[in-house]
Amino acid sequence: MIKVSKLGIKNYILAFLFVCIYSCQMGLAAEQAATVSFDGVHNEQRTLSRDFYIKKLLFTCGQINGAYHGLNDLVSVFHLVKKKKVAVTVESLQSQLFALKVSLTEKPYIIRHIADSIKECENNLSNFPLGFPDSPEGPEKISDEFYKMASHIENLQVNHKLDSIPALRKESERVVFEIFWTDGEKMRSLASDMLSYLRVYHKEYIPFDVF
Repeated sequence: MIKVSKLGIKNYILAFLFVCIYSCQMGLAAEQAATVSFDGVHNEQRTLSRDFYIKKLLFTCGQINGAYHGLNDLVSVFHLVKKKKVAVTVESLQSQLFALKVSLTEKPYIIRHIADSIKECENNLSNFPLGFPDSPEGPEKISDEFYKMASHIENLQVNHKLDSIPALRKESERVVFEIFWTDGEKMRSLASDMLSYLRVYHKEYIPFDVF
């Protein structure tokens, strides 16, 4: 049996610690070098082509389509309630309104992201369509319309604590109007305008309708 002195054990431990520390330092240095190089690549200034923004706008219209159907799915149960196709109780309507309220929490962030993408395309594509002519100053930019939608949904009050079926029905109808007939229809209309713009002005072949 091999006997190892206490001094030998200490030497082994010190050697092991030295190797570990040295390896960590080398790894950190390599990581820093790689990070600087990677950062340099992403800070490189590049001129993006018109085709890039056309494809970006088409992708953004797809995102709008997803947001549009997502909002519609949130209020679909209230369409059934209005048509009296489902039995309702105070508790069920309260639960549905509360679920809707919670589900709307992240929607403004998604819509603002869409607005940012549209704004980038507006700044780089000529003859970009405008929004609705519903103000004395004339139509606003489409990106501004989406920023307004985000703020509208963010500040939308949903009262799920009402204690009677008539009051809850009225609240659900109001919410459906605010989300489906206001923001949802605006999304659909503006996205259709942008797709028509790609088809007509940029001669982009789009063999489908998003909505």
